[in-house]
Amino acid sequence: MLSTAIPIFLTLTSLLTPTASQSINPNSVPQSTRDYWCSSQKAACPLLCLQLPGASGSPTQNDCSADTLAYSCICSNNKSPNASEYSQTMPYYICTETNTQCVNACKTDTCRDACRTDNPCGAQSPKRVNVTTTSAAATTSTTMPSVNTKEATGSATRFSIEMGHVVGSCALVGGFVAGFAVLL
Repeated sequence: MLSTAIPIFLTLTSLLTPTASQSINPNSVPQSTRDYWCSSQKAACPLLCLQLPGASGSPTQNDCSADTLAYSCICSNNKSPNASEYSQTMPYYICTETNTQCVNACKTDTCRDACRTDNPCGAQSPKRVNVTTTSAAATTSTTMPSVNTKEATGSATRFSIEMGHVVGSCALVGGFVAGFAVLL
């Protein structure tokens, strides 16, 4: 019985293991921060899935453990996006915290500079998967093009999500301005 339980346990833990090469002691980060990181990772997973060809914004697996900092994001096409290429994801938070801990441990400016320049966080060469070219759009046809409703729905969803970020940012800035106006 034990021999079959170990491979199952290893399989389950491997699904929740971050793909980031850096690691930190989870207990070196406050619980509330780790909770926030997991919340952000889980919110990012559906958006990351939209970046993968053939995947919807409804992942089949979206888990995160604030205790271990392990996470999983498996999209509807059974593939996992490279979360380390995005901000607001667990690999990004682990990377930035690793760099912060490195800086705090350094005694010289050279050492502190090396912490961040030698270990950049986020995408270094992001793939642009939702880019349209203008040369392909130019046609002289007088007939109406056919519309792929699945593609149009995905585009509308991405547009709604992007606009939500813009509106949220505007509301946040407006709140700060109104708060300062009241103080004056």
